Amino acid sequence: MSSESVSLGNDALDDLRRARRKNRIADLDWFEALYRVYLVAILFGGTALWASSFIKDSKVAPSTVVDIFHYGPAALGMLAVAAFAGGVRSGSRGGPLAIEEADVRHVLLSPVDRRKALLRPAFQRARSGSSLGLLVGGMAGQLAGHRLPGSDSSWVFSGAAFGFTLAMLFVGAALVAHALTVPRWVASGLGGLLLAWQAAALVKHAPGPGNTIGSLALWGMRQRAVDVLGPVVGVALVVVGLLMLRRTSLDALARRSGLVAQLRFAVTMQDLRTVVLLRRQLSQENTRSRPWIRLRRAGGSAVTWRRGWHSLFRFPMSRVLRMIMLAIGAGACQVAAYNGTTAMFLVSGLLLFLLGMEALEPLSQEIDQPDRMSSLPQKRGDLLVRHLIVPAIALIPFAAIGVATAVVLSKDSGALAVAAILALPTVWMGAAGAAVSIVKDAPDLSSARVEQTMLPPEMSGMTTIIRTLLPLIVSVIGSVGIVIVRASHNAGQSTVQSAVRVTVGGLLLTALTALWVQRRDQWRESFKNMMAEGREVTAQKSAQRAQGSRS
Repeated sequence: MSSESVSLGNDALDDLRRARRKNRIADLDWFEALYRVYLVAILFGGTALWASSFIKDSKVAPSTVVDIFHYGPAALGMLAVAAFAGGVRSGSRGGPLAIEEADVRHVLLSPVDRRKALLRPAFQRARSGSSLGLLVGGMAGQLAGHRLPGSDSSWVFSGAAFGFTLAMLFVGAALVAHALTVPRWVASGLGGLLLAWQAAALVKHAPGPGNTIGSLALWGMRQRAVDVLGPVVGVALVVVGLLMLRRTSLDALARRSGLVAQLRFAVTMQDLRTVVLLRRQLSQENTRSRPWIRLRRAGGSAVTWRRGWHSLFRFPMSRVLRMIMLAIGAGACQVAAYNGTTAMFLVSGLLLFLLGMEALEPLSQEIDQPDRMSSLPQKRGDLLVRHLIVPAIALIPFAAIGVATAVVLSKDSGALAVAAILALPTVWMGAAGAAVSIVKDAPDLSSARVEQTMLPPEMSGMTTIIRTLLPLIVSVIGSVGIVIVRASHNAGQSTVQSAVRVTVGGLLLTALTALWVQRRDQWRESFKNMMAEGREVTAQKSAQRAQGSRS
């Protein structure tokens, strides 16, 4: 291909993108865009301010500071190794780029330099990842500054630098792994090897691959010049990945373009269940063709029991490992909340919500087939509540993993008793929030939902926020128990008795959620009938007044 044709193609691509950007700006409703920014600011900014300003935690003891110096770099380095391993895994499965289908068909198949065509999407991917890392890392650093020695500004900077490095490692590793066409088994093996190495470094206090990057997160207390290598390596990986964009697979981009379009639509509709499914498809996480354990066929109500277990027994090993990591993370957050970092109970609730979304696969599969479910000679609520039994039993081993994590990380001799009492209701409440998220999006085949369209924009926006946050609030309520137990301990009361009371409350809330799943359709129908009767009475009174005024 001659240099003139290449230059002509690049100029055409630049003109095309300028025209598309101009059209998008022309069609943009600025009031709606500003209103979305307003809602996002309330959702995330308000939560950050509440978590960092409202919660006043005391400074940690000097012995804890010594432990952080000793174990912190290796423990935080585990996050860096996990980010790198996740990036390699994403690249081996076609990630991390996802462009529009029109660009795949008309731009990448045209005589245009592929790196030129993909440079902007790749840069935008790195920019969005780094922005998220800076935001989350800065928030975490601000929370750490309330309890650790050092100024708040230094902790915000160190947290933001750490989050930025994690994002760069993920995006850069994914770009390079995709360009090198790393096989999936090699990516999994490399990630497992690095994680095992870092785990050994944490246990034996030896040098690990992520210790330097983990040490960067502690710059709020002390600074080491060698820690700058972490961000440099992350940025270098991204640069190498950008230089190798010509090796990007068109087949992978074509497959991901359609999935990402569906994913964006699902996010717009607040359909978290569909978001989870599409994320699994993006990562090519397929269920097993045969279950790990096959149960015998049975009739009657045992059919639901068998279907539920077979749904869980078809989980691939990667999903099981992810659920184990979520349980370990939730247990560690519970210990941190008990030790004084109160805001960590929010993270624990979020992790248990994600764990519940994974475990409630039988319920999700039933929701995904509304036509078949409506054809059964059984009320939908009764069928859905039966699908909660198998996931509740399946979550017991993960509750035990959380207990083991709490016992290992806690220095309190009574940690085993408190963790054993709180574990199961806390995990079940996290799954209860996931059940609310799944069931609330179940289609209503009897009528169309038009109530929200009659609301003013302010009420409609707040209703959307409440519907989105309600499942997370339910999950977070289950994690508040550890804060209540800590308050009892500080007041000199028995932590075991406090844990028992919290457990009773958590079990009652879990039972209430199951009752809501069973009676939701009946309660909605009763509410609709009440509203219809109210409108009918109002119409009759209006007609009577009109008739009286005429006479």
